Amino acid sequence: MKVKHRLLYPVLLLLIMILSIPGIAYAEFDEYGYNAQARMFIGTLENWEALLQGLPPEPFNPKETDIVFVERKWNKLFDPMIHFNPPLGAGAWQKARLWKYLSGDQLGWTWHQDIEVVYSPDHPIPGAFEIPQEAMGLAGFYCTVQKEYLQGPNRQKTVIQDFCVKKSVVIKAINGLE
Repeated sequence: MKVKHRLLYPVLLLLIMILSIPGIAYAEFDEYGYNAQARMFIGTLENWEALLQGLPPEPFNPKETDIVFVERKWNKLFDPMIHFNPPLGAGAWQKARLWKYLSGDQLGWTWHQDIEVVYSPDHPIPGAFEIPQEAMGLAGFYCTVQKEYLQGPNRQKTVIQDFCVKKSVVIKAINGLE
């Protein structure tokens, strides 16, 4: 019985520590789905565009069909791009995951696309494709991941595109080692 008590105290102490973390430590999302502190957005493509244009957000049902949903995450170097300013340096990245619940003949299917973009202004990233300057407003951006697929109601998957550059290749290029 003493052995159980010895294990109980560290577990109880750990639980108290976790529960006592202030709520401020958890960043919050606004009505658009934007979380500036976490550098993240989870919402609709329409509300992402409304946020950038300063328009009010549109209400939506998260299970509704034919709406493009977006989950975006970026690092601190990429953060100025959210406000249409150049990134802070090489290695700035953004990941986006898009999905859409389909309707009509494809009811029950979901379209997915995953994209990762990395800024490497001084060194090309081998195997990645350069994004045109017009698309990003600045040269030196490379798409390192682009996956597109359909997922059916029984979890079946139809791959449309699956492109990925190894992280080690990206890191070497950013650091000028390739």
